[in-house]
Amino acid sequence: MDTEKWMGECIKKLQFEDQEKLELAYGVEIEADAVFLACRIIMQYPDVFQFDSREVGDTQKEILQIKVVELLEEACVKMRDKFEYSRQEEDDLDVFEYLLRRTLVELNEIKKERDPSTQKWSDRVTKEHEELKGTWNQLEMKWMQLQTSRQRYDIRAREALLLERMHERLVFCINEARLKKVNNFSGMLQWIDDHVTELLYTTRKDFRHELTVSSHVIAKAVSPLIDAPPPWLLSEPPLLQNLEQRIAKRVIGQEHVLHAVTAALSRQRPQRRPIGSFLFMCGSGHGRTEIAKALAELLFGDKDMITEFDLAKHTGPNSLSRLIGVLSSHMEPGMKGELSEAVKKRPLGVILFDNVDKAHVSVIDILAEIIGSGYLLDGQGNTVDFTKTLVIMTTNVGCDKFWPWHCKCADEVQKFPVKEGLYDDAWETKHNHCYLSLLRETKQHFRPQFLENVDDVIAFRSLSFQQLKAVARLQLRDIASCMTQKGLIIYPSEAALDIIVQRSTWLGDRINGGEKIRMWLEENLVPVLFEKLAKNGINDFSIMYIEASVETNQLSFSWANCRPSLEEQDVNQLASLRELRLMYRKEKERAKNVYILRKIHNKLITSANAELGHAIAVVQELINTIQDLVTIPSGIKSFLDNPKMVAVAALNEDELRQNKRAKK
Repeated sequence: MDTEKWMGECIKKLQFEDQEKLELAYGVEIEADAVFLACRIIMQYPDVFQFDSREVGDTQKEILQIKVVELLEEACVKMRDKFEYSRQEEDDLDVFEYLLRRTLVELNEIKKERDPSTQKWSDRVTKEHEELKGTWNQLEMKWMQLQTSRQRYDIRAREALLLERMHERLVFCINEARLKKVNNFSGMLQWIDDHVTELLYTTRKDFRHELTVSSHVIAKAVSPLIDAPPPWLLSEPPLLQNLEQRIAKRVIGQEHVLHAVTAALSRQRPQRRPIGSFLFMCGSGHGRTEIAKALAELLFGDKDMITEFDLAKHTGPNSLSRLIGVLSSHMEPGMKGELSEAVKKRPLGVILFDNVDKAHVSVIDILAEIIGSGYLLDGQGNTVDFTKTLVIMTTNVGCDKFWPWHCKCADEVQKFPVKEGLYDDAWETKHNHCYLSLLRETKQHFRPQFLENVDDVIAFRSLSFQQLKAVARLQLRDIASCMTQKGLIIYPSEAALDIIVQRSTWLGDRINGGEKIRMWLEENLVPVLFEKLAKNGINDFSIMYIEASVETNQLSFSWANCRPSLEEQDVNQLASLRELRLMYRKEKERAKNVYILRKIHNKLITSANAELGHAIAVVQELINTIQDLVTIPSGIKSFLDNPKMVAVAALNEDELRQNKRAKK
């Protein structure tokens, strides 16, 4: 029988027998695509789910049905747990508010700068602010209209009547049961069920997305089991759309590298090859590793989907055995390889090989085999699949000899072709001989079969002084968000940036890149922040200004609250965002209580014929939950009547919470 047809029959049977039971048990809706994806994943990864996909028959169909139900149930549990207990949405809104506040502060401070070199950074921050405003407008349309609609008033008013009716009926029944000492709750089960069903309908309608088990939910549930990012389980292609612009948000300069990488990844390639393979020349400290990390996050959904190997540690004759392993014999036990085991454990992701020019020749030959065929036969005779990896290699061959490639005249260059004979601006015309010399040095060092299989050989330029100042700004952002959980804002003046870059990166006439800036900031700035934190002097509304003294050429630090530095319209925008967060918090709390009410109702059904004490305890639990629900609609009503008052209260509440978090 055809496997697809066999799977289709199994899915139809499952939808008829089990899907509705799961939906009723967990209060969710399961999409047909989710059932199909669960079935396909189990068939695709039979070892993970202990399922024999080679046999096709009625017995295997029943086993597959059981496995799919287990997977769907796990997805339902995770979705419900996330819905009831997770603060992910509020945390996301916290991060969004911080990013919005940071762009507003930076734009206001940039207006005060007289240095024309701030224009590029101003353009970057303005673009970030526009993107954040677009996201805010979408959130506002989604929630504001829903909260202020007349229909919602009517729904909440009806819910309040239902809850009051349920509360009165349950109190009457529990008093009667205690008086007569008889369990008489079985007669009211259908009546309660009708009321709970109506409440559940409006809740599911409002939170349909959060309570729908889609194919994306299945992919997220399965992802940790097989160590694969959700997009790849959904059979989606790598996220190449606007890849160049998205990497540019994290990497300063090197536009020619971004263009070359995205162009190579967009080309059609044989299936038996890695997703891409690149040799990065020069550029130590100028973004090679950062680009690799950005590609890991953008292509594979997680910045940790990167495996690094420093081949400077694999220069000896036994280096190959360490990487791919050796077969056991009667003389010596076998040894698993570092590279082969890492790829077996994580078959998707970026593999970064640093300093390939220092590796043993046998290691270079294995790399040529990997990027040429996409597969590797390890030392134990097993085939290792590299076709879902992105291979990036770095080398410094020729960099010391042809150091003019690192000159400072590359300040304004936007494009740089990486193939011989192609150059279209003055800087490239002047320094094309440096690049060609680097290529010749590389060709002399590596064998032709290695370079022929690489998608592109790309030379990194040194970053200009202005670009290094932008790198310093990004690193100050990272330090600020890490130090106080995405609350503190650090703003350096242009003069302060000049001093930071000069002290951290200039050694004679050479620039060493962003890595030196990061090390200098960790040594000189982070201790100042820790000292301020120890005195409880930082909260999530603090701004740290870094200024430069003209007389002493030293850095000075001052502190302020971000609110006075913002314009009135900016404050109103942030207040509106906090209103939105308060709305979502109240609505989610109400929905959670409705589902708790449904759980207790199910518990009452099972205890309808139980002893009186147990039944009364369950009914009392129902009454308490209803009491919690009764208070929520009035809270929403007061919010809608006077949103500004509640917004101010939310600001004070969140500031108090953030101060406690900063102290902790």
